[in-house]
Amino acid sequence: MRDKADIMWISNENDLGDFGMDGMLMEYNGFHMKSKDMIEMIFEDRGIKWILGAAVNKVEDGIAHYENLEGEYKLETFDFAMLIPAFSGHGFKAYDKNEADITDKLFKGFMIVDADYTPRPYEEWRVQDWPETYQNPSYKNIFAPGIAFAPPHAISKPRKSKNGTDIFPAPPRTGMPSGITARLVADNVIDSIKLGKDSLHHKGSMGNMGAACIASAGYGMTQGSGVSITTFPIVPDYIKYPDTGGRDINKTFGDIGLAGHWVKLALHYAFI
Repeated sequence: MRDKADIMWISNENDLGDFGMDGMLMEYNGFHMKSKDMIEMIFEDRGIKWILGAAVNKVEDGIAHYENLEGEYKLETFDFAMLIPAFSGHGFKAYDKNEADITDKLFKGFMIVDADYTPRPYEEWRVQDWPETYQNPSYKNIFAPGIAFAPPHAISKPRKSKNGTDIFPAPPRTGMPSGITARLVADNVIDSIKLGKDSLHHKGSMGNMGAACIASAGYGMTQGSGVSITTFPIVPDYIKYPDTGGRDINKTFGDIGLAGHWVKLALHYAFI
């Protein structure tokens, strides 16, 4: 059915392949390639058009309105659209048993954990800002692994339109990091129960944690394809890996082909 539809990707990324992680320098078929170049190649090969640096602000029947970094307000018409909402949390409010507002101790859109939320310029952010135990500092019996925790900062460079609108992607906390952080939280809860006191022996930061992702990129057992990407660490460490975009090039690679499709298919059955 691909020849019957024009596909347009509207994204708040500054470059394709940003993924909310400021992109990646990766190993691809023995060469070093930027994720930007790889994803552009895939989009062009499949005839997918793109609009970057855009924030959708209103959707009407068949019309998506957006603002770009130049401060221009534009629109795209469509027959079918899928909108991914802003990854900003739910605006929860919290109150103690005396009805005092304790929201600032629990929420910054998502749950506050053992991260360093001190405001600082983008250039001064570090991997050490990221949480390790996912425990709320005010209420020790509350943990928030995976997508639930509030990130201390964006990973991609924050950008504003000429109108002052924030237009940049949020940090990803996808299936693999969510599973890893949920397990370490569960292990700490188990240890604390067994010992009868708080135990935070198990730790894991997205600044020293890798992740793998496989995206479907074609259908069929013999003709299908999948984009396979691994990255280490998820949050780039520019001090430890200054020459390769903050990541270990030996553990950060991408590929596209039938093998990725088979792995993706196997994962579907494994999760079900």
